[in-house]
Amino acid sequence: MSKDSIKVNAYFKTAVKKEVDYLTDNLILSEKQKKIFTMYYLENQCIDFIADSVNSSRSSVCTELKIIRDRIMKLI
Repeated sequence: MSKDSIKVNAYFKTAVKKEVDYLTDNLILSEKQKKIFTMYYLENQCIDFIADSVNSSRSSVCTELKIIRDRIMKLI
């Protein structure tokens, strides 16, 4: 697991609603990325379930999560 992944995951474990709202309001994401962000970080869904839900491969979801993490790191 990358250093950024660890930091973002730790952030979401301790974040309060106000902090999460700030992120969701300020992250610039495509509709697909918003859905992946919500399912992974807010609903704690597994990557395989998300891939099925957004009609993508597991590796595509992982790539999108990397992009999302990079954008989150700029805000936290």
